[in-house]
Amino acid sequence: MKDEVTSTCQQCGASVYKQHVESGIARYEHGKLLCSHCVNEYEHAHDKDETVEEAYERIEFDNDDDRPSAPADLSSSRIHAASAATLGVAGAWDDAKFKRSLLPNASGASRCRTFHCKLSEAAVEFLNNQINEWLDHNDKITIKFSNSTIGNFEGKHTEPNLIVTVFY
Repeated sequence: MKDEVTSTCQQCGASVYKQHVESGIARYEHGKLLCSHCVNEYEHAHDKDETVEEAYERIEFDNDDDRPSAPADLSSSRIHAASAATLGVAGAWDDAKFKRSLLPNASGASRCRTFHCKLSEAAVEFLNNQINEWLDHNDKITIKFSNSTIGNFEGKHTEPNLIVTVFY
């Protein structure tokens, strides 16, 4: 006998079978029926590991004070274009503006730097040289881990780019 569909997940639209609800791998959360995948996402989003949160120190900025900050204004009037001048270019990288000190012997990263290039052999070679030159010029940097992905960058044309984020 085939499994009978009781309903669909109200989060993603997947089929939810009667046996899944009975066994508890699919269930109702706040009146919404969730499939097993959405239940896992819900549980992951609502788990709080306080020891991890306490392990990180608060980052302070120049304008920090003891007053609670107002909610961020995310209206379109507050969104401005980014340019090479505002983002910095490869030769203009300056760590002097950051307050948090580098922690070369610590297990966690205290800063990150993102590099990107178009998807061509010459561009990837240039990216490698750019990362290596940056490391050669910054002796105090110890890389903790890195991440890479492919994503679109917008310019004159939207093109896929290799994006490498180095955490140090």
